[in-house]
Amino acid sequence: MRKVILYIVYGADKGYYDEAKFSLLTFKYWSKEKNIQLVVLTEKPEEFSDYQIDVITMPQVKKNEWSLDGKYHFRIKNRGLAYAMDKLNLKDKDKIIFFDTDTYFHKSPLPLFDLILPNQALLYINEGFIYKRKRFNVYVRNLEGERIEINNDFYELSKKSSLWGSLMIGIMPSMRHSLDWADSLMLKFYEMVPAHTIEEFSLSETLSKNYKLAEGKNFVSLYSTSRKKAFAREALSNFFRSTELLRLEDKINLAQKVKIKRPFFVILKQRYLRIFNK
Repeated sequence: MRKVILYIVYGADKGYYDEAKFSLLTFKYWSKEKNIQLVVLTEKPEEFSDYQIDVITMPQVKKNEWSLDGKYHFRIKNRGLAYAMDKLNLKDKDKIIFFDTDTYFHKSPLPLFDLILPNQALLYINEGFIYKRKRFNVYVRNLEGERIEINNDFYELSKKSSLWGSLMIGIMPSMRHSLDWADSLMLKFYEMVPAHTIEEFSLSETLSKNYKLAEGKNFVSLYSTSRKKAFAREALSNFFRSTELLRLEDKINLAQKVKIKRPFFVILKQRYLRIFNK
């Protein structure tokens, strides 16, 4: 059984690549001596030439197609995961976990693989029922009472519909078809729902039709908000600058010591600047 970790990195933003490299380093710390295949699907393979991982090149034509010519880049996650699975030629019992780049690991993430089963997929967190969370009301307003046809099947919003965060996605090859169905549903949502979470919701609804869903939130750390990310990116830039000439093994060990969480005085300063600049 192969166990695969996948990152998808594209664009010209250097910070995005630093995030992926740091996440890889912190994962490698916990997967030493383990048979884990680390893979990056990227536009810039040269960025990862020294990281002893497998790299799949993202063709520009695919990036344009997947992002609807740049109009909805979040779609790249679903299409990139499907593309990578096809390229890797996974077998029935294999397992693959996709991570967003702004994740890192200060405890072993390997138990996440145990949460992926033939009847159970892995996502980051259950963010709640669509009908019970005010911030999800956009889905109720635009989808309630609608019956959407996809490939001779139908989708309808229900009282049990929930949105699961897709910061991580863990599936088996038998679930590969669900990515295509979720993508078709996402394209319908794109025309109907003015929300930036349609990628997550379409996958949530598709996987939950056929599988149980497990949360993986307790095994990862992240810095997803804008102010957390600003502080983290500066820390990562300093880290990679200071370790540029070191061996990979040294970088792996030192990455565990990088402080990503903001000190209290930084939080106060960022809040002050936010208020002052309004």
